[in-house]
Amino acid sequence: MMLEVINDLRLLADLHATEVTAEKLEELRAVAFLGAEALPQPLPATLLDELACDFADIYLHGKFHSSPQESVWLDDEELICQQPMFEVRDWYARHELAVPDWRKRADDHLVNELLFIAHLLDKAAEQAEPLVLLAETARFMDEHLLRWLLPFAQRVAQRCHTEFYAKLALETAAYAEHIRDSLAEILGVPRPTHEEIETRMKAQQRAAAQPQTMQYYPGVAPSW
Repeated sequence: MMLEVINDLRLLADLHATEVTAEKLEELRAVAFLGAEALPQPLPATLLDELACDFADIYLHGKFHSSPQESVWLDDEELICQQPMFEVRDWYARHELAVPDWRKRADDHLVNELLFIAHLLDKAAEQAEPLVLLAETARFMDEHLLRWLLPFAQRVAQRCHTEFYAKLALETAAYAEHIRDSLAEILGVPRPTHEEIETRMKAQQRAAAQPQTMQYYPGVAPSW
């Protein structure tokens, strides 16, 4: 079951990362994924053009104001590459990971966050005692992905022109919620409320903003 979830996350990440092609749609049709089995056959060129336009408008041009980057949804000024991105980058670094090029796809991009969750679950599946990593996964989802994924999905579904990308957005959000519910059951710890998560994040940000007390070590620096 864990392997299936990991593969699903990686597939979803791939679909959010690259423009869907006729070949990819045929693969999805074969496994009845995202309603691809209901698409006309052969695929009309007009549909492929509409899909290409939707992909560009969602992920490249920002036409729908549905940025796939966390910072835009959580920053007060709706800017990219803000504090949430650096928090996500710290998460990756703690697990010895780094994005290939944050200028092309920021650390807090939906694709990278989905792949990171898949990575954590993959590592947990390799361990005899996976609960620590599963708890890490749940915490990352609470503090990052799930704070903005549903609003992103809803806006895409409302504004895009193809059923495929509307379903992709909504199914991604629903699947992430399903994973988090499953983690709550496995860990035996109820999911925190939205208010509890926001309170936790504000406390963490206040603590990080506090000046750190410098300690004096004899011989390290001049003393008075």
